[in-house]
Amino acid sequence: MNGFALFRYRRKKDWAYQWKNMKVVVDWTILVYIILTILFVGAMVYDSIPEIFEIISQLPFGLTLFLIYLMMNTGAIRIYVESADSYFFVHRKSVLKSLKGYCIGAAILKNTVVSVLIALLSFLLLQQIKPDAFSLIHFAIFIVLVRLLLIVIGQLVDVRWKSWSNRLISFTVFVLGGIIFYLLVDYMLGFYTNVGILLLVVATYFLYWKMDSFDFDVMESEKIKQKYVGVMFSMSEYVYIPKVSKRNKPFLFRKSQRIFEDRRPENALAELFFKYLLRNLRHVSSYLKLIGITIAVMTYMPLWMKYGLFVAFFFFIKEWLNILYDELTTHPFLGLYKGKEILKEHYQDAVTRWLYYPALGLVGFVLLMNTLFHFLWKG
Repeated sequence: MNGFALFRYRRKKDWAYQWKNMKVVVDWTILVYIILTILFVGAMVYDSIPEIFEIISQLPFGLTLFLIYLMMNTGAIRIYVESADSYFFVHRKSVLKSLKGYCIGAAILKNTVVSVLIALLSFLLLQQIKPDAFSLIHFAIFIVLVRLLLIVIGQLVDVRWKSWSNRLISFTVFVLGGIIFYLLVDYMLGFYTNVGILLLVVATYFLYWKMDSFDFDVMESEKIKQKYVGVMFSMSEYVYIPKVSKRNKPFLFRKSQRIFEDRRPENALAELFFKYLLRNLRHVSSYLKLIGITIAVMTYMPLWMKYGLFVAFFFFIKEWLNILYDELTTHPFLGLYKGKEILKEHYQDAVTRWLYYPALGLVGFVLLMNTLFHFLWKG
C-alpha cells in the first residue's frame, strides 16, 4: 500500500465515523428546529442590517483587526496516523513520509478555503471602517498566507515544547503575531509582503514535513477525530467529563482551608462548588468568557437588542451553573450520600446563587449604564 492509497482509505474511514456519530445525535426533528431557528434569526438580522452596518462602522480599527486575528488562530494539520502504525512504519518510512505529505497538502487545501471565507468576511468588515483602504486580492492572499503560517507555527511549537514552556511560547507567539499582523495590515500590506510570507509558509511546512513528529501526530489526529464527540458530550447535562490533571497539589486552597465558618450543609456544598470551579481553569475561563463576551457584544448592539441579550444571559448563565453543579454532584464520593436527591432539590439554588447573582449584577449594571448613556446621548 502506498501513501496516497493509505491517505484515501483513512480519510474515507474518518468521514464514515463522523457521519455515524452525526446520525446518532441529529434526527429530523432537530433539523427542523435548527432550520426554523436559522430562519427566525435570519429574519431579525435582515431587518436590522442598517443598524448592524452602522455599529460595524463605529468599531475601532484595532479592535476589528484583533477580532480578525482571533478568527485566523484556528485550524490544524491532521496526519492520519494511528498508534499501531509505529510497527508498520519501522521498515516503510517512505510510506509514512508520503502519507504525511498528502495529509499536509489536504490540510493546506482545506485551510485555504476556510481562509478565503475569513478574508472575504474580514474585507467586508474593514470596508465599513476604512472604505477602499485595501485591495481585495492583496488582502485575501495576505489573510490566507498568514493563517497557514500561524497554523504550522502552532504545530511546530506543540511538537517541540511541552507543559508550561509550551504555554509560554504559544502565548508569546500569539502576542508577537498579533503585533506583526497589525503592523503589516496598517503599513506594509502589498505584493512584496505577500511574497515574503509565502516563502515563510513554504519553509515552515517543509520543515514540519521533514520533522519526526509521529507521536504528536497520533495524539493530534485522535484529538481532532473525537472533537465533535466531545462537543456533543459537553452539551449534554447527563454526561460527566472529568478534568484530567497531572498536578499533585492544587494552586488554590492547598490545605483545603475553610471558606465558610458556618458549616451548614448548603455552605459546605457551596465551598465544595467554589473549590471545584477555581481549581479547574476551564471552568473559570468559561465563566469569565460568558460575562466578558456578553458585555462586549452588548456595548455595540442597539438598545432593544441589549435587553434581549440580557434576558438570554439571564437563563443561559443559570443553566450553565446548574450543569456545573450537576457535574459536581455526580462525583463518586457524593454518590455515597444516601439523600443524593436532596443535593439537587434543596441546595442547588442556594449554592449556584453565589456565582449567579454577581454575574447577573455585573451584566445588569453594564446594561443600566448603556441605557443611561443612550438616552443622555439622544437628549
